[in-house]
Amino acid sequence: MIRREVDVSAVRQRLGLPVNVEGWLARSATPGEPTAGPVPPPPEQAYALLERLGVPEPDRLPAIEAMPTPDGTPELWWLLEHCHRELCRDLADLRPIAPWPSLPASLGPAGRYFYLHVFLAALPTTRRLHDSLGIPAEVSWHTLADLGAKMAIHRRTHGQGGLDRQNWLTRHFRGSLYRLGRLQFDRFRLDPAVAAGSPLAGQPVLDVHIPEDGPLALADCDESFASAAVFFARHFPQEPYPAAVCRSWLLDDQLAEYLPPTANIIRFQRRFRLFPPVLDGDHDVFEFVFRQHPTDLAELPQDTALQRAVVTHLRSGRHWRIRTGWTPL
Repeated sequence: MIRREVDVSAVRQRLGLPVNVEGWLARSATPGEPTAGPVPPPPEQAYALLERLGVPEPDRLPAIEAMPTPDGTPELWWLLEHCHRELCRDLADLRPIAPWPSLPASLGPAGRYFYLHVFLAALPTTRRLHDSLGIPAEVSWHTLADLGAKMAIHRRTHGQGGLDRQNWLTRHFRGSLYRLGRLQFDRFRLDPAVAAGSPLAGQPVLDVHIPEDGPLALADCDESFASAAVFFARHFPQEPYPAAVCRSWLLDDQLAEYLPPTANIIRFQRRFRLFPPVLDGDHDVFEFVFRQHPTDLAELPQDTALQRAVVTHLRSGRHWRIRTGWTPL
């Protein structure tokens, strides 16, 4: 595909994108060397791939039907080329790519499923990268299936199909993040401001993330951490990772006031030594515990010990916090 001159402002206006994304778009709008463009799979193959990626069944056919084409939807196709180029450039680099904006609701299914189309077009490139690194196929597919998990959350939250976690998923498709058992581990360089006074400041570490698909059992987490030490030493030997780091509301030590010492969350907390910075965590708690941001706490369900703890704490006038901790590998 030859990179061609494009009127970025006109494309942005026709798609209904905000003015502040023009700089992002312009980076791929100037002529340059020929590059391989996206080649979306044919419908039957696309359906099988979406199934393997865990995309909810009600979303598969609508997503395929909404896929952009060069002739039918030229502006969306150009944007697909742009995102594909960004996603597949400098794979496995520790530096993240610039954030991708959500598309306007006026585009309907074509906008809601747009980033799914980007990831589907990039899938062969990502799988080739994993193969070149010797990543086992089961780890590769388990990692990339987070796409389907995020689409399932979108459907539960919004009552319709779509994908709005595109910036999170770029880590998976660029070879940065891998799921190993219960946990995900992202290749990451620790911000010195977060780790002030620590020997880890500015060093490569594994950033720990917790998929929302089951209990945080002690034995499962033990197995994941043990697997991570072996996995990254084997597949990224040029990048030593002395420690794993987690930044989450789950590390807020105030939770110990409400949950028993045997609770999975409290056991998970004990793995980590906390860094000093403390961030406001109310937004994250509402997002991950309730999937909603209420105007009145009475709107929130009280079905679990964690839900009751969250509401009791907030009703007392206190707030939840995001903490960052580290644990040696």
